[in-house]
Amino acid sequence: MSASLAGDPGGVRAVLIDADGVLQLNPPGWDDDVRSFVAPDRADAFTEDLWAAEKAALRGECSFVDVVREVADRWGFTGREDELLAHWRRVEVSDETLAVVRALRALGLACHLVTNQNDVRAAYLRDEVGYGDLLDTVFCSCELGTTKDDPAFFEHVRATLDLPYDALLLVDDGPAYVETAQALGIRAVGWEIPDGVAALRARLAAQGLRLPG
Repeated sequence: MSASLAGDPGGVRAVLIDADGVLQLNPPGWDDDVRSFVAPDRADAFTEDLWAAEKAALRGECSFVDVVREVADRWGFTGREDELLAHWRRVEVSDETLAVVRALRALGLACHLVTNQNDVRAAYLRDEVGYGDLLDTVFCSCELGTTKDDPAFFEHVRATLDLPYDALLLVDDGPAYVETAQALGIRAVGWEIPDGVAALRARLAAQGLRLPG
């Protein structure tokens, strides 16, 4: 059975789903645990440096292992790299979002993960969390060589799926990524887990995807 968008005879054939903020959240205290690698008065500068350094790994230009090694050396906690990397292997998956994914697939829609991730976390999400089995395809920025603020990310997704842009629907918590997708003609809704699953179902329904229950 297929689902169609109101007013669009072609309809949605695939849903693109973000990871962080949509399928999962970091566990409580995650940010504090990362900040704890340096003194409290240096934590802001440390995390800014770490996030900036990670960008190269998000684009697949290097391994996140190398990024963490360099950051650890720069900030004086060499030897604790594995401790810091372990935090990128910690997520809390939303059972309610997973239920929506299963309902979408029951409608006959393919569901694909689209996410900005470094190589360490990408492997964890695909293999250990199980997104490789749950979703039809896993599209990670580190493997595509670009992040979701770049139209090239979604151009690659569209070409791989061999579908027109207006047959795709994105669910993402990042306004910039929603705008990038919409500029290409992809249907997109902004949503994050704290909004509640009822809001997600309503936003999907507004796009013509009415889920049972």
